[in-house]
Amino acid sequence: MPRTIKLSVKASGEIDSPTVDDLLEQVRDYFEILKGVEQAVADDGSNAIEWRIVAATTNSPITFEARAFAHDFGVNVDNRAEIVARRTALGLQQLEQKAERPPYFTDKVLARADRLFARVTNGLERTTVFFGDDLPYLDVTPAIARRASENVRAALKPDNRPYEELGSVEGFVEKIEKDGWGHPVVRLRVRLTGDTVKCFVRGNALKAFEDRQIGDVWRGRRVQLFGMLKFKGLGALFQVDADEVRFMRTRAELPGIDDILDEDFTGGLSTEEYLTRVRDGKPS
Repeated sequence: MPRTIKLSVKASGEIDSPTVDDLLEQVRDYFEILKGVEQAVADDGSNAIEWRIVAATTNSPITFEARAFAHDFGVNVDNRAEIVARRTALGLQQLEQKAERPPYFTDKVLARADRLFARVTNGLERTTVFFGDDLPYLDVTPAIARRASENVRAALKPDNRPYEELGSVEGFVEKIEKDGWGHPVVRLRVRLTGDTVKCFVRGNALKAFEDRQIGDVWRGRRVQLFGMLKFKGLGALFQVDADEVRFMRTRAELPGIDDILDEDFTGGLSTEEYLTRVRDGKPS
């Protein structure tokens, strides 16, 4: 079954029915969070999922049930919806607990999350999101909302002390150009955040990019850059001085089931006999 999400909204005060503006804005902000996480997760930064309302109830609290549908007819988005729902559920749970940016939560997603939480302290009494039995549900009360809003704002504006560290970053090539001084530059969309980072390439990294085809850039080839990572503040990457690069294989280049399947893996032994021999240190 496709992933289904239930979202309920309850107003504060004697009349627990939310205003039209509070209800619509709360629902919109939540599903914009889902869309933003999907864009950050997707290789091409696009949205393949349409979230459609399939059920609603006016009982208190007002509840909507949404299901993931494919934007394009005939495309299966079930696995993608599972990933997006999981990353969103875990990310929002993390923001309730600490002031750290969750994976795939871009600045736009964090801004939406801030509005989602803040609205529960100003007009709404509760917002609940149920993702399914396998994921943590979101139950935002005013006390939780205040703490979460503080965490979101801290994640948006981390410690401003700049620092550098050796490491690597993975993302998708968006543009190759030269800066005003003629230095080769790669614009990289970072996989975990969706932010675009300026990367200076030199040494082996420069030679590797020179040897690639233009199509690799047009198709937004996924790469891993190694070198000096420069941060404006905690986790706020803004520049990379790359000395090495690794081009990740495309989906078409990855091995399929036929490539990894070995019908004679046990050498003719039954599964039980093979495992017994492995435990005894005599698999052959």
